[in-house]
Amino acid sequence: MISKSLEEYLKTIYVLKKQNGKIRVTDIAEKMNCTKPSVNKAICNLKDNGLLNYESYGPIELTKTRRRFSKKDTRSI
Repeated sequence: MISKSLEEYLKTIYVLKKQNGKIRVTDIAEKMNCTKPSVNKAICNLKDNGLLNYESYGPIELTKTRRRFSKKDTRSI
């Protein structure tokens, strides 16, 4: 189980992926009105939980399982 805060990061990542095709830490920080270090910490937590694929300075990608749930979660956005 992940926190509501991490769930919001996942939703934001999903929306940005659909809008832009790629996701950057800067884009997430701007969209969520938070700092880049906060985004990096959240990304590391999500990666540790198996919900993201990410290497430093590389692309941020939702795992297949997370994409399925994100689609459902963002229908109300």
